[in-house]
Amino acid sequence: MGLHPVITQAYSPQGCASREVPAVFGLLSLPDALSRRTTLVTFIPVQAERGSRGAVAFTHLAVPYGTSEEYLRLVLPALIDGLRRGDRILFVAPEENLDLVRAHLGADASRIRSIRSQDWYGHPARVLAEYFDYARRGGPSLFVGEPTWRSPRDAAEWARVEAIVNIVCASLKGAALCVYRRPAEEALRTHPRYLDMAGEHRSGGYVPPQRMNWDPPPFPAPPDGARVMEFDLPTVRAMRSFVRTTATEAGLSDDAAGSLVLAASEIAANAVEHGAGHGTVTIWTAGTDLVCEITNPDGGGIEVEFPGYIPPEQESLRGYGLWISRQLCDLMEVQTTGRESRIRLHMAMA
Repeated sequence: MGLHPVITQAYSPQGCASREVPAVFGLLSLPDALSRRTTLVTFIPVQAERGSRGAVAFTHLAVPYGTSEEYLRLVLPALIDGLRRGDRILFVAPEENLDLVRAHLGADASRIRSIRSQDWYGHPARVLAEYFDYARRGGPSLFVGEPTWRSPRDAAEWARVEAIVNIVCASLKGAALCVYRRPAEEALRTHPRYLDMAGEHRSGGYVPPQRMNWDPPPFPAPPDGARVMEFDLPTVRAMRSFVRTTATEAGLSDDAAGSLVLAASEIAANAVEHGAGHGTVTIWTAGTDLVCEITNPDGGGIEVEFPGYIPPEQESLRGYGLWISRQLCDLMEVQTTGRESRIRLHMAMA
């Protein structure tokens, strides 16, 4: 996915996917040559009606469906309306639903950028940054996406991202329709409105991000065999070497170890500059993850809302540390107890 310019210029580790946005939204499109299905519906080619949209606030909808027929009746009108408005449209779905919509749109399908769900829904924080970058460029946009989760941990992280979308994109023009075959209660908690066969409704279960509980369960203590190093300003360089050596000895690839070193350095720099002036880094393996914990013992805690989820303004000279670290690692967990903050960076070993 496209990273923030600061990361793109400074670091390009494998797995961080530092490529230009056009590569993501063009080259990942599926082949145009698809078999056409016989349908009972005929559509006249959709003509764009530019200028008809006006100043439209951002809309974030959950769209539950059960059958292919329901899917078409909910998704197809939204796509056709977007084409008529001249919106930029990004359509993300499982292969079978991509084929279904293409068969009904005919030649107009080529005017929509289509990506398979498994190719889009990877790293939650990177996808959020990529979507925001896409949505804020070039006028109103329409996103229609059907999520796929790889694990319960992924699902929990995606729920946080869905909530953050309501803040990050609030000032943009456009809409995001998040389609769920069997929507969990979490979907209605993170979407202000939902669309079903009866129309569009206000979500009674919606919880604004500022009122959600963002605190993870209390961290378990690191295992007895964990490797530990204390650091301060004079020893930050040695801390970087400690992280790299420990990570590669544990089996992390050179590229992944480089990403971890950069992320840990950003967190440690925050502890030195804005916190107690010193801290502790602890590294161990947990299942298939390598975990690197940076503890700031007296930094007043982390007071930033949604730490590391919201990208800083490009003109800003501050605020990159947590965001860069969340982009680089497979998972970042933040916990504050009193004045102590602990940040755990997870990197997959395989």
